[in-house]
Amino acid sequence: MIDWRTPTSNDIGEMKRLAGASGAGGSDACPVNIILLREKYNIRIAMQDGFLFRLYTGTRIPGRNGVPFPLGSGDIHAALDTLAASAKERNVPLRFIFLTEEQRDIVAEHFPGMEFGTDEGNSDYTYTAEHLAELRGKENEKKRNRVNRFMREYPDMEIRFSDGQNPTFFTRDMISVEERWFEGQAERVDSAFVERVEIYEACRDWDRLGLLGAVVYADNVPVAMTIASEISPGNFDIHFEKSYGDYAQAGGFAVINQLFARHLRDDHGALWINREEDIGLEGLRRAKMAYRPDKMLVKYHTEGEHGLC
Repeated sequence: MIDWRTPTSNDIGEMKRLAGASGAGGSDACPVNIILLREKYNIRIAMQDGFLFRLYTGTRIPGRNGVPFPLGSGDIHAALDTLAASAKERNVPLRFIFLTEEQRDIVAEHFPGMEFGTDEGNSDYTYTAEHLAELRGKENEKKRNRVNRFMREYPDMEIRFSDGQNPTFFTRDMISVEERWFEGQAERVDSAFVERVEIYEACRDWDRLGLLGAVVYADNVPVAMTIASEISPGNFDIHFEKSYGDYAQAGGFAVINQLFARHLRDDHGALWINREEDIGLEGLRRAKMAYRPDKMLVKYHTEGEHGLC
């Protein structure tokens, strides 16, 4: 039996321990994402038998309603049986979502007859920290040029990292960037309002969630910001990245992306940086592909009713 409940920031420590033990690198496995996105996707969790169990029931997006692979380090087959028993108790089909290729194979072996599909919009764009920190090679020439342009146009620019900063002043400047970005949106779609609430919550619970971030300043004002957290040792997730107006046009996004990647690599041991999925939005897809991902983390989900418990 699983006693599903809504995750809170008080769960973050144990969630990080279990996600860390799993060695996961997917954005869905990031404990901070589970908390910040709990309302958007109606996420429920349970922590028992050495595993973090998750349940998503709040969206019509393909491949986002069901249970992801359990996170932890124990008897995974017993954990899968626990999920099957929970589905039976709730009188719903057992549907898996966000499965990596390796996880898909384990589920397929444990539940013969299950059928799997994938949706391109759910795949994570992942990059080596070295790649984003150095932007070497001809394929990254345009990004290097944007960084150089920003440096030329704003020679007084500086970047400050959250480590050792006063969190009140630091998060205030992050929210300032978010507000300026939001004001500049010609069409304020629902997702922008939802994301705004998530950023406010992240800033409010900064220390408790164990977040990392950076703010770029030019003309003595904050002009770009980013927020990230650790998924598991060596794997980091970029939750938010913002710049606005002329600063964005001059390369604000490219600057904070590169300098923060160097910070994660040099000061936090980052090996991989996950810039999450594009959820089928063409603009996001172009932006993420522009950095030439080192690996697309494809996510699988079960389809139909055949073979489900």
